[in-house]
Amino acid sequence: MSAYATSGRVAAAVALAMAGLGVGLLLLGGRRTAPLPVARCPIHGIAYDAELEICPGCAKTDAAGRNGGVR
Repeated sequence: MSAYATSGRVAAAVALAMAGLGVGLLLLGGRRTAPLPVARCPIHGIAYDAELEICPGCAKTDAAGRNGGVR
């Protein structure tokens, strides 16, 4: 076997792998998940899940009794 035949096979394998990667990315590119509802705490400035009723930082201070538990 000559060196040119081996390098040709390697080049063909690389081209095939790149084509497969391109097809895979095209198929996965169409799948978009819905964005998560996010809220930002005006006191701490951190973002948290909007399904939570209170920011985790505020919840920690409320649990410690520093804010009196009422806002």
